[in-house]
Amino acid sequence: MKLLMCKNCGDIFSLSYEEKTCKCQNVKGKYIDNLNATYSGEYAIPIGFNNFDFGDAIYNQPFYGMGKRFEAFVIPKTCDTFVKTTWHIN
Repeated sequence: MKLLMCKNCGDIFSLSYEEKTCKCQNVKGKYIDNLNATYSGEYAIPIGFNNFDFGDAIYNQPFYGMGKRFEAFVIPKTCDTFVKTTWHIN
């Protein structure tokens, strides 16, 4: 799963096939297909979840105590499946 964080407003949002923006509209992105996505904005931080870990955490959600952990990570600046573009912010 791919997410975007805006360092300006602190908004974090998931992507869809329709373009989404953060609250301050300085970061935007969208999925191109089931794997590939694009994003833009000088304040953009791309974030990923390990889909298998996330699914396992949901399936094994405990009733009490600490929640089930899953792996999340900041996606590298150079990534074949999540490409930063130079879209202009309106």
